[in-house]
Amino acid sequence: MALERFLTEAERLVWGWPLLFLILGTGLYLTIRLRALTFRRMGLAMRLLVRKEDGGQGISSFAALCTALSAVIGTGNIVGVATALALGGPGALVWMELSALTGIAVKYAEGFLAVRYRFTAPDGSHSGGPFAYIELGLGRRWKWLGTCFALLGALAGICGVGTFVQIGTVTACLRAYMTRCFPMAPAAVILRQSYPAAVVALGIGMTLLSAVLVFGGIRRISGASVVLVPVMGGLYLFCCLWILACRLPALPGILRLCLRSAFTGRAAAGGLLGTIQAGVSRGVFSNEAGLGTAPMAAASVRSKDPVEQGLISMTAVVFDTLLVCTLTGLALLSVGQRAGQGGVLSVLDAFAAGLPLQEELSMGIVLLCLFLFSFTTAAGWSFYGLRCLSYLISQRPLAELLYKTVYVLTILIAPYLPIQSIWTAANLFNGLMAVPNLLAILLLSDRVVLDSRDIIKKRGWAKHETAVSGRPGRGLRQTGRRFVHR
Repeated sequence: MALERFLTEAERLVWGWPLLFLILGTGLYLTIRLRALTFRRMGLAMRLLVRKEDGGQGISSFAALCTALSAVIGTGNIVGVATALALGGPGALVWMELSALTGIAVKYAEGFLAVRYRFTAPDGSHSGGPFAYIELGLGRRWKWLGTCFALLGALAGICGVGTFVQIGTVTACLRAYMTRCFPMAPAAVILRQSYPAAVVALGIGMTLLSAVLVFGGIRRISGASVVLVPVMGGLYLFCCLWILACRLPALPGILRLCLRSAFTGRAAAGGLLGTIQAGVSRGVFSNEAGLGTAPMAAASVRSKDPVEQGLISMTAVVFDTLLVCTLTGLALLSVGQRAGQGGVLSVLDAFAAGLPLQEELSMGIVLLCLFLFSFTTAAGWSFYGLRCLSYLISQRPLAELLYKTVYVLTILIAPYLPIQSIWTAANLFNGLMAVPNLLAILLLSDRVVLDSRDIIKKRGWAKHETAVSGRPGRGLRQTGRRFVHR
C-alpha cells in the first residue's frame, strides 16, 4: 500500500500543470512555426505510406510506422480510454483529441530528427532516437540529457511499460471474461484461485510468443507488425463502428456532452484539472507523441529524407488517437459508461451491450483484440529498451542478451502484479521520458523548421503540387492525372 501511495503521488506530481503545458505547448509551438505543415501535407503523408521504396540497408518507412504503431496501439487504446473517461468524465476524450492534434507536429519533429541525426554502423545500418539527436544535434555538452533519456527508456522497458501494463490488462480481461461468460464452468473456478492455471498458461504462452520476436531483432518485429497491425486494427475498428452505427441517433448528444464536460470538469473528481490531466496523460500514453519512442524505430529506416520520414511518423497519431481512441471513447459513451466505471469491465460491458452478437462472442472479440495489441506492444517496447541500453553501454552483445532475457521474463510475472499500480507506474515513466525529449525538440526546433522549409523548397512542393518520392531530392509533379519526374 505504501508503494502504491508513493506511485500515485509521484504520478500526480509529474503530470501536473508544468508537464501538461510542456506537452501541449511544444505541439502548438511547432504547429505554428511549421505553418501548419502537418495538416497541409497530411494527404501526401498518407500517399507516402504506400509508395515503393528502393532497396538498401534498414527497414521500410511503412515497416517502421507499423513497428511504432505496434508499440502504441495497445491497452491504452482500449482500457486506457475507459480509464480516462472514468477519471475525467466525457470531457477527457476532447482533451485526448486536442493533445493528439498538437502531438502530430511533435511526431513530425521526432521522425524528422530521427533521420536527420542518427548513427551509422560500418555495414550501413542506422540506429538512433532522442539520445542520438541530442548528442549529434545539440553537441556533446548535452550528452547528459541524452543519457538521462536512455536510462529512463531502458528502465521503462525493463520495469514493465511494455509488459506489465499490457499482460496485466489481458489477464484481468481473461479473468472477467471467464467469470462473466462461464460462471459455473470448472475453468472459472480455477480462474478464481490464487494462482490460476489459465493465467499461468497465458503468461507462458505470451512469454514464448514474445521471445520469438524479441530475440529476432528489429526485422522480425517489424515483419510481424506489418501483418498484425492492419489486421488487429481493422477488426477492432470494425467492431467500434458497428456499435456506433447501431446508436447513430445518440451520437450528436454524446458529442455535445463531451464538449460541455471538457471545459467545465464537472464530471471529474479533480475538476477541470482532473479532466485535462486524464485526457492528456492517457492520450500521450496511447500515441506516445513526445515520449521519444517512435524515433528509435524511425531511425532504422533506409530512407535518407527527414521530411518524408517526419510526414510518415506523424500519421501514427492519426491512426492511434484520432481514429482508434476516438471510436473507443464514443463507443463506450454510446452504451452509457457510468461515471467512476472504467477498466476492463467497462470495455467488456460496452462490447456485450453494443454488438448484436452473443455475449460470449462479443466479449471474446475484446479479449482477442487485447491479446494481439498486448503482444505487439510488448515486442515493440523490447526494441526501444534495447536501443536505449545499447546507447548506454555501446552495444555489448552479452549485456543485450541479458536484457532481452530479463525483459521476456517480466512477461511471465506480469499476470500476478496489481493492475492499478502498474498502470500508475507506466504513466509515471511516460511523463519522465517526455521531459528530456521535449526539451531537446524545443532546442532543435530551428533545425526542424528551417531544414524542412529548405528541403520542401528544393523538392518543389508548391501549393498545388503533390510529391511522392522513393529517393531524397527527387519528386513527382502532378499534371492532370499523370505524375511526371521533376
